[in-house]
Amino acid sequence: MDDVRIRLARDRGDFESCVRLQREVWSLADVEITSTIQLIATTWAGGLVHLAETAAGEAVGFAYAFPALRGGVAHLHSDMLAVRPEHQKRGVGLKLKWAQRADALQARVTVITWTYDPLQALNANLNLRRLGAIGTEFVENFYGVTTSELHHGLPTDRLVARWDLDAPRVQQLAQGARLPRSVPAPLLPRINDVKWQAGWPVSSDPRLDLEAPELLLEIPPEWNVLCQAAPLVAAGWQEKVRRAFQTYLRCGYVAADFAPTEEAGRRRPLYVLKKG
Repeated sequence: MDDVRIRLARDRGDFESCVRLQREVWSLADVEITSTIQLIATTWAGGLVHLAETAAGEAVGFAYAFPALRGGVAHLHSDMLAVRPEHQKRGVGLKLKWAQRADALQARVTVITWTYDPLQALNANLNLRRLGAIGTEFVENFYGVTTSELHHGLPTDRLVARWDLDAPRVQQLAQGARLPRSVPAPLLPRINDVKWQAGWPVSSDPRLDLEAPELLLEIPPEWNVLCQAAPLVAAGWQEKVRRAFQTYLRCGYVAADFAPTEEAGRRRPLYVLKKG
């Protein structure tokens, strides 16, 4: 998207724009918004706030990362990335993340982590396939039930993404390479089977006893639509995907890639879990 530029937040007005974007994008109550004061203080202490704006200076997105020391490893934790709905699916989020990586490396930081809803296929594709991060840890109900409409009143299960900024795969992607898409082999073991019932995808109970170098885990193609139209089906999906990730990540697998595929005219978003 050529008419959107990315820059570091500079003044109080920039940080106030980030507060407004939190309200607009996530419909959060004020009590759950990260404040202007907090953003300023965290940036002063080494965090990064990147702003996406149009040529006219209108803020349309931002990314926020704070210094972290979890596990004794100094890194950045990217807590928020928001893009106004009318500018989504146009590459703004990708631009924000690559700018975040560039400035992190300039500050001699080589690892960024963040969390995301593992049932959001677009986010999974961005994080694992477009950026080259890997999913290393699953956290059940990370934030608790929030006021955001985007969380649909469900537990906020999250997959932890780890972005090794100097990894060969990430370096290739940063230079504009389009890496071969993972195309699942027909016999690659699948953790779950999916059938369509009454117009909605329904997952079988996950198989939790598989052992193979690579496994596939399917998720719904349109999570937000499913949550709004068939909340009981969505709750079933969340519980089954939770069990699958908890089991296999404990067994040494990571979410190494994401493979949006199509079978019989339907979108079939698939996680590729790899041992080690």
